[in-house]
Formats: sequence, structure tokens, C-alpha cells
Amino acid sequence: MPFSNNISLARDFIFDLIFPIECLGCGEQGKWLCGQCFKKLEVNSKQRCLNCKTENDFGGLCPECKKNFYLDGVLAAGNYEDKLISQLIKQYKYYFSLKVADILSDFVLFFLRNLNSQIILLPAKRTGAPRFLFKQNNYCIMPVPLHKRRLRWRGFNQSEKLAKILSKKLNIPLINNQLIRTKYNRPQAKINSQKRKNNISGCFQYQGDSLAKKNIILIDDVVTSGSTLDECAKILKEKGAQKVWGLCVARGG
Repeated sequence: MPFSNNISLARDFIFDLIFPIECLGCGEQGKWLCGQCFKKLEVNSKQRCLNCKTENDFGGLCPECKKNFYLDGVLAAGNYEDKLISQLIKQYKYYFSLKVADILSDFVLFFLRNLNSQIILLPAKRTGAPRFLFKQNNYCIMPVPLHKRRLRWRGFNQSEKLAKILSKKLNIPLINNQLIRTKYNRPQAKINSQKRKNNISGCFQYQGDSLAKKNIILIDDVVTSGSTLDECAKILKEKGAQKVWGLCVARGG
């Protein structure tokens, strides 16, 4: 077993001793979120344009706004303002509770099922929807990468773990470790939205197979301004990707 995995296991064991697992909603012991509290998570019934915030069904960018983005759109399952969702994400990212990834991915899957139900009931809503909702086979899932320095500190990439689970459950191929974060900079959450685009510019490279005729679903935990996802989309489209959509647990800001 790799040395880094041994460190992660030891860290998880210590954290479990210090912070016993209990439902973040009601305190039930043995799980981070019980079934009843899972039902309390608020699923987004509407999305919105990343730029102008206009509500829509599938998170696409408005025609005028799209001129300033490489992304085709972003789907966010919930909102970071939801106390339970934010607690789960914090528990996962900052307290290294890796089992929370299963809960967050189940929440995203529940959200996607709701979207599919809307499409079945109202076929006209297909317009503007990302085609991976229709099981088209030219889509791949890709996690937003961490810089190796932050990866060493955290011990795992939260987006990568979510991407692996979603890839398996959605039966969509995973492309991993080919989109690389080459620059270490300030976390996006710690600066205002106006500076985020400059902060993230030039931070990624793609070192992998051709993306010609492929469409990419970028997985991340939280989207706020979308600057990180858009910078990734820029690199991927330069390498031949056709459509690039973001799929996130929650929208912040």
C-alpha cells in the first residue's frame, strides 16, 4: 500500500476517535447523514446563467453571456446556503471525512433523476439541456484537479473522489490525471469574484489523449463565479473538446 494511503488511513482513524461519526442533521450515531435528514436536503429545481444569474432549466449560459465563457453551462444540485449541504461539504473537505463523498454523490444523482423526470414529463424542455442527460455515449467525466502541494496537504482530491463515484454510477467514462493544475495560488474561496478569473488564469494544462469529438463533464464540489471551471473548459476546448459542462454539488455566492 502506498505510503500516502497509510497516512490517510491513520488520519481517518484518529479523526473518527476524536470526532465520532454522527448525523449532521439530527445527531444519530454511525452515519454522517441519516435517511430522514437526507430527504431534507434542498434540491435545485431551477438553475441559472453563471454570468447574469437569469434562471433557466439546465444552467446554460445566455446567448450574450456565452460570448465571455468557454463553458457551455453548469448544473448545481443544491445551494451552499443550505446548512446541511454546507456542513457536509465542510466535513468532507476540511475534516477529511471521505465517506461523505458517497452522500454527496447520491445527492447529485438524486438531482439528475429529478432533471430527467422533468424532461420526460415536458419533452419541450430538451432544448438547452446537456446531452449527457439523454445517455449519449460521447461524454466523459473529469475532475477539477488540485495542485500537488494542496493534494499532499489534504491527502485526496475531493472532486476526483466524487468523479470516480459518479462515473461508475452513471456509466460514463472517467478521464483522470490528464488535466493538471500546474500553478499553486490562493484558494478561490478566499478572494472576491472580480479577482478570481485573474487568480486562476494559466493554472491548468492538459497532458493526455486527444479530446476530438469528446464532450466533458467537469466535476467539482462548489461553483461560485465559475472561474475555475471556465479556465478548465478553455484548456479542454483548445485540445479539441466540443462541449464542456460543469456538474457540482452546490452553488455558492
